[in-house]
Amino acid sequence: MKNMSDLFCRQQSRLIINNMRIKGNSNRDCPFLKYDFCEVPVLKYDVQIDENLYKTYSDIRLGILHFKADVKQPSDDFWKYMSDEVEPKIKNEIDEKGWNDIAGVRGSRAVYKAFGRNPGRYRVSSEALLRRVRRGDSLYHINSVVDVNNLISIESGLSVGSYDLGHIHGAITFRKAEKGEGYTGIGKGFLDMENMLVLADDDGIFGSTMSDSTRAMVSEESKEILVVIYCFENSIDLQALVDKAKADFQKFANVYDVETWIL
Repeated sequence: MKNMSDLFCRQQSRLIINNMRIKGNSNRDCPFLKYDFCEVPVLKYDVQIDENLYKTYSDIRLGILHFKADVKQPSDDFWKYMSDEVEPKIKNEIDEKGWNDIAGVRGSRAVYKAFGRNPGRYRVSSEALLRRVRRGDSLYHINSVVDVNNLISIESGLSVGSYDLGHIHGAITFRKAEKGEGYTGIGKGFLDMENMLVLADDDGIFGSTMSDSTRAMVSEESKEILVVIYCFENSIDLQALVDKAKADFQKFANVYDVETWIL
């Protein structure tokens, strides 16, 4: 059995980690996650940004939501709200703008170029959704969580990913994909992700700002979910977006036990 000092160390380190999340600080600033002298177990929803990314592009932040949910079929009331209010409003706002003039999309396109990918060929997911809105096409009706995910994306211009934590193992790192790395995208075939910024766990990469993998996609069987808001513009108030995202998920998807933080 571990001695009492070791038990105390574990308890205190967990308190520090949770307190840092509440304050929106990065996990990389926490000594208990840098060093293993207290043998603090890594929680499956721990997310870190690879420090090397900042050498290429400095404006990288992630807004994180972690919650539990009873995922259901899309709500008729939600989609009436989308078709009557949200989609017409956004279409009017972006109709005369170029894609590099739209906040959120602009930074995502810039980070693609910085890491050697062509945003015209490998489309940012938020841009793909906004293109549908501009054409007058409704967004896809998936489920209560993914539909709110897409609402947040078109309102902010930022790519947003929702992931089933039941299919994610170990610590999560936001990093650059290496040569040969890829996955089967949702509604797509195999995607070559070399040089894309991706989320990765112990089993490999599973999410990005372009298209997420089928491995971690949210379905009606999902119970515990991680949402990542990918932000590459310092001028965007990410905390306000995270707060609104929390409210939207609670209102439209009935999620609970929500915690949020920013990296």
